[in-house]
Amino acid sequence: MLIQKLEPLFFKENTHLVEVLDKSNGIWTAEKSRGYGILVISYNNLRFGIPLRSHIKHQARFLTDGTKGLDYSKAVLLTKDEYISTTPFMIPPDEYVKIKDRTHHINGQFAKYVEKYVTAVQKNDENVLRNYKFSTLQNYGLELGLK
Repeated sequence: MLIQKLEPLFFKENTHLVEVLDKSNGIWTAEKSRGYGILVISYNNLRFGIPLRSHIKHQARFLTDGTKGLDYSKAVLLTKDEYISTTPFMIPPDEYVKIKDRTHHINGQFAKYVEKYVTAVQKNDENVLRNYKFSTLQNYGLELGLK
């Protein structure tokens, strides 16, 4: 299990993404004022960073404390090692333990989240795709074998 910080280089090199971690007035710029803590995991030989976020109100998540936790809907594809900081991202010890103890569960939940998206795109299932309207997965159609 690896909880690291997402490096500013990721933001600078990925301004083309359609859906992103957050936007300012509906627009994403490479000028990020804060870093993101991410859980680095692997799915089908792809490396993703699932961000730690607060105020997660949807179900595509793993909660660590109240409404804080890992937000599957904002996972980013990490194609370069340089996107991942070599310095660990510090979180409260109780949240770290919850993630560490449930890493296998988190991997399974995230895999199901991605697989449900892939199937919905292949079947053009608008009912399911409605839940992915703000998901970053729509950036990775090629990598997920959809294009």
